[in-house]
Amino acid sequence: MYIIPQPAFVRFPLTVQNAHRSRGHENGRDSRGQRLSVKIFGDQAAKPGSIIVRQRGTKLNAGKNVVLGKDHTIFSLIDGLVKFEKFGPDRKKVSVYTLYIHEKYSQRTPTVTEKRDYFRLRERMKATMEGCNLNH
Repeated sequence: MYIIPQPAFVRFPLTVQNAHRSRGHENGRDSRGQRLSVKIFGDQAAKPGSIIVRQRGTKLNAGKNVVLGKDHTIFSLIDGLVKFEKFGPDRKKVSVYTLYIHEKYSQRTPTVTEKRDYFRLRERMKATMEGCNLNH
């Protein structure tokens, strides 16, 4: 074993045998992920204060009934359903709408065949009523 000469202020001499191991303590630092993602997706229920999106920067902007936290986390302010909407040509925003408004706007419109069947039924009823009136 060969001892490397060191200056007088070094207490312990560094040997060649362990020279390559001296920096090993710098390895092994690995922090856990930040868990950034969408937590509540579109058309799912959100309670007041619930986290909808955790993000870095404003990839998604705050819309109606939500607030943007200091770390760009989007929180819900009311009970309702989460909606992801377009905001300009290349941006998106997150909003929360109450269930009442959501149901009002998402009512199913009747199909063409349903309208036609209803029209035929109505015409048939008119014809029978006129036929009853003519017989009297």
